[in-house]
Amino acid sequence: MNQASGQERQLIWAFWLAAALAGIGGVIPFAIGGTSSRVAGVIVPFGVAAIAMAACALFHSTGRAVTSALYFVAGLALVFGILSMFSIPLQEAVLGTCPSPPQACPAGLQRPVTLAENTGIGFATGFAIASIFVGFFGLIVLYRRSVLPPTAPPVRQIPPIPSASSPEPSTPENGVTPPSDEPELPAHLVEELPELPPHESTPPTT
Repeated sequence: MNQASGQERQLIWAFWLAAALAGIGGVIPFAIGGTSSRVAGVIVPFGVAAIAMAACALFHSTGRAVTSALYFVAGLALVFGILSMFSIPLQEAVLGTCPSPPQACPAGLQRPVTLAENTGIGFATGFAIASIFVGFFGLIVLYRRSVLPPTAPPVRQIPPIPSASSPEPSTPENGVTPPSDEPELPAHLVEELPELPPHESTPPTT
């Protein structure tokens, strides 16, 4: 019982922690770069992931299939948010960036990534990866708890000792002679010696 309750707490706290990490990861780019940050929109997929992780903590008792589906949605949203953030510097590396002002920016090019955007990408990615791993730990605990058989109560292996009851003493009245506590000695056997032949006297010779 204690082991099952401990696993229950572990998976609940794992999913809640994963939800918190996903939410913080989505807020950081917006908090650092503001609305002008091109990575601030990652708050939407990260928010979906946080809601899905929280749903895993709330509805884990419905079964492994529902919890696994919610975790898959959360992981997919986090991966989508990470890829959307890294697509900005990747496009700049392939297509190039706008020249420094006052030169005009050609069509299809973007301005370089700012320090605030770069910092937001790094923190958001770290929190997203941590959220995925913590949620996966909660999923492992859920599957292990479902596989382990219920523990049976301990069974007494040593047979109970019967209570010592004094037997009814035997008395001469009931025709039974009480047994003697002293051990009987074996009967004394007299060793028989072999008989000697009769003594024959010889007459004196003259």
